[in-house]
Amino acid sequence: MISKIPIRYIVFIIVIVFASSIFLASNSAEMVFAKKDKDDNKEKDKDQLVVNARLNLNNIDMKNTEFIRLTAFINGEDFKQDIPISSIDKSKKKFDVELKTDIDNGIVDAHVPDEFFVCAYQVGNILKEYNYLAKFDCNEGDILNIKKPTEIELFKPDSQVYVKSQAVYQATLNNVNSSNSNTVKIKILAPLADKKDTKKLVIGAMIKGQIQSEVIEDVQAELDKSKDSTITRTFTFDRKTDVGLIQIGDRYHACVASEDLRPPEGSECEKRVIKQFDKPNSLPAR
Repeated sequence: MISKIPIRYIVFIIVIVFASSIFLASNSAEMVFAKKDKDDNKEKDKDQLVVNARLNLNNIDMKNTEFIRLTAFINGEDFKQDIPISSIDKSKKKFDVELKTDIDNGIVDAHVPDEFFVCAYQVGNILKEYNYLAKFDCNEGDILNIKKPTEIELFKPDSQVYVKSQAVYQATLNNVNSSNSNTVKIKILAPLADKKDTKKLVIGAMIKGQIQSEVIEDVQAELDKSKDSTITRTFTFDRKTDVGLIQIGDRYHACVASEDLRPPEGSECEKRVIKQFDKPNSLPAR
């Protein structure tokens, strides 16, 4: 004789089966979406230009530095990123920062050997060190590969960037007039006598971990008014920055980028050090 199964057991089994089916369906959906996100990321990475900034930690004051300000101008795009020292593994000798931008951003389509720069500032006790020339390093490079990351090193043992800036700074310490201004002007020139058909252009300037850029949408209109086929932009920076006071001797970089500039490069960069506050510091970027 077959005993009757209580109703409550049947209900219990139905609930278990139903819950299990929902769980399996949910996991299956998550796996599908996870795969889709992974595929989307792979597809997106194909359109990304990657520069790997490698910081040599042996030449960074890991004890007194609170964060590192990283700035860059790559393929017409500007970068500014703060890296807390607490996020860096101090047992390592080097620390890599991956900088990504679109290969084609509508202004320039990255190619070998387009130019770029990366700078890094060691920021410690800002209140205590505000009026001093913070230790930094900058490096310029060429894009070496579109499909693979281009590497560039900072704070190399043989870098003379800070030493040269420090020499200029020390030479002007007794110049009272050097500290009267609250701003510094950087005048960037883009001579286009050899590229008069340029339609669209971006100009960027960086100093003391601060970066500004401007897109000139109608280059032809400005060239029509120019006597020497030169596009000019003057960027004004406050001397009082969030990483210290801009000083005589601080290094500044400038880049211009446009697909119409090639050959040879779609992005070109140059650098100098600040020499004056009473009038603009000029720099032809190409």
